[in-house]
This record gives sequence, structure tokens and C-alpha cells, in this order.
Amino acid sequence: MPEALERSAARAPELVLAGRQILETEARSAGAGIILPANPRLQIEVRPPLSKGGLISDLGYAATLDTMFELGGAPSARVREVQRDVELGFAQRDGVRVAARLQVIAAYLGVQLADLRAREARQSLALAQRVLYAADKRIEAGAGSDFERASAQVEIARIEVMEQGALRERDELLMQLRDALDLPADRALDLSTSVDAPGPLPDPQKIIAEAHDRHPDLRVLRARLRSLRATRERLERELFPRFGLYAGVDAAPQSPVFGVLGLSGELPFVQRKQGPRAVVAREIESVQLNEELRLRRIDREVRAAWAAHERRRAEYAVLSQSALPAAERSFELAEAGWRAGHFDWFRVAMAARDLAELRTSRIEALTALWNQRIVLARAKGGEVP
Repeated sequence: MPEALERSAARAPELVLAGRQILETEARSAGAGIILPANPRLQIEVRPPLSKGGLISDLGYAATLDTMFELGGAPSARVREVQRDVELGFAQRDGVRVAARLQVIAAYLGVQLADLRAREARQSLALAQRVLYAADKRIEAGAGSDFERASAQVEIARIEVMEQGALRERDELLMQLRDALDLPADRALDLSTSVDAPGPLPDPQKIIAEAHDRHPDLRVLRARLRSLRATRERLERELFPRFGLYAGVDAAPQSPVFGVLGLSGELPFVQRKQGPRAVVAREIESVQLNEELRLRRIDREVRAAWAAHERRRAEYAVLSQSALPAAERSFELAEAGWRAGHFDWFRVAMAARDLAELRTSRIEALTALWNQRIVLARAKGGEVP
């Protein structure tokens, strides 16, 4: 498991793509801090005489070079906006990392649990084959009937179907694990970490406190809020009027040559960016509301998963410590009594069926235990409690 998680952190396809998105966002910082909103403009004109004088000898000319500057802090605000968007990209990538990590954990545990179901099915199959062997012996001795043999054969077929279903599920989950780790489809995997029954969970309030700080959805929402605030700041800074400098020359044969130097500026009679600013303001309100709602939902999800986990843990304990030993003893007594002629075949068949069903229920309880742990792991930022 540790090796699988380490590879997932480096090679998960979704995580690699999320990293590329961050690089694309960082590329927006190129030129964002330049204080020139546009390239300088050069204007050249010629002034040919129209009433008298020579067309070439009395030709006048003028040239002007002007440029505008953003002096209200808009360039630095654009740089900060890109930085906040990059932080949002990292928060989103963390969410992808958590999802990829949990996908590996779920697939890994699923494979091991499917193996466990297959082993339990083989144990039940061995019991069913014992019953079939005893039925054949009773028929040979003239004490049994073909109905007993047919019923035992039906039970064997049912258990074999269960085993094949567990093996099919194992193969599917192995392929999901290869996909999560970006491994070739024919790569053999040796899963050495065993599936054990997890212990009790810490207090739910402690898990909730960690979830409020580390839940991937909350981290994305908070990064999104910082990004929107940076966008609002940039829009407000862009309201500051732009100023410019211009210089030029004005010459004509019939008059002195004049130099021109001056300042220009925008007149802020009409407010710009009204639509974008209104949209950003509403988006900020929506994200803040979403965060409040998500916090309450996380509280409910954690408490529900915690309660379900503890119930399943108690169920698993009863099945492991009481129900299964009793069912195994019941089957042994029923089989011995049946062989001795004290019980009918149906009592043995019911005891075998009860034992097989309790084994299945035990695996289902263990599976549910780990599923609830995975739910809580997402709330804790990918760390399984």
C-alpha cells in the first residue's frame, strides 16, 4: 500500500494533468506587471503647400510619439490575481491528489476484500463437498436419497458462483488500481498489505475540526474566494485614470521648428468595469455562502460516517467472536448427528447455509467498515483515520 500511494502521488494521470493546468495559469504572469497598457504610438504627418510655394521645397512635416501609463497599481494587482489563481490551481490539484489517493486505497482494499471473499467461498465449498460426500455414502448404504445428493450439488454450484463473482470483482479492481497508478494493463501486481479489522475511531469532534481545516472542498472554496478578491482588487485598480506623455516636432519652411512635450490623461466621467465588478461581487457572496453550507454538510457527513463505522465495528465483532464460532459448532454437531442418523439432511443443509451466510455477512461488515473509513479520510484530506 505505501508503494502504491507513493506512485499515485507522482504518476496518477489526473494529478499530472492538474499540474499542467497550474503551469498554464502561471504563464499568464508573463507581462502582467507591465505599466504600459499598450505599445507607444508614433504619428508622422507631412504638410504639402496647397496655395503657393513648391511642392517639395516648401513641404512641412510633424511627428508625435505618445504613450500611456497605468499608475494606479493595476499592473501589480494583475500579478497578484495570477498568483491567487495559481494558489487556486494548487488547491484544486490537492483535491485531485486526495481523490487519486482514495481511489488507490479503495481499489487496493477492494482487491484484498475480494480475495477474502473468494477464500471464504472456498472454505464454504469444502463444507458443501463434505456434505455431498456424506450424502453419497448414505445413498450407498441405502439410508439416503437422491434428493440429498441433488440438494448438496445445488449448494456447491451456488458457492462456486459466489467464488467466481469474487474473482471477477478482484480482476476488475486490479485493473482500476493499474489505471490509478498509470501501469500497463498486463502488469502483475503483488498486494502485500493485508486487510485487518480497523480499531475504534477518535472522537468525531476531533475529526470535524481536522475536516474544517483540511477538507479538499473547503480548501478549494477558500482559494477561490482569495482569487475572486484579487480579481475585485484588480478591477478597482483599473478604474484609476491612465496618464500619458507625448513629445513631437512641428516644422515648416515658412515658420520656426517647434518642439512639443506634454501630458495627457483620461477623464473618469464614465465608470468602467461596472458589469465585471458586479459579477465578481455576487460570486464572492456565493462562495461565502457555499462555504457556510459546506461546513454544516461536512459536520453531518462526518457524524453519520462515524456512527455507521462504530455500528459496523460492533457488528463485525459480534460476527467474529460469537456468531461464526457458534455457526461452525452448529454445523459440526448437525453433520455428526446426521451421519449417526439422528438428524435429517435438512438440518445439516441449513447449518451449512447459515455458516456460509454468516461468513459472507462478516466480509460485508468489514467492507462497510473500510468504506466509512474512506469517507472520513476524504474529510481529513486523504489521511485514513
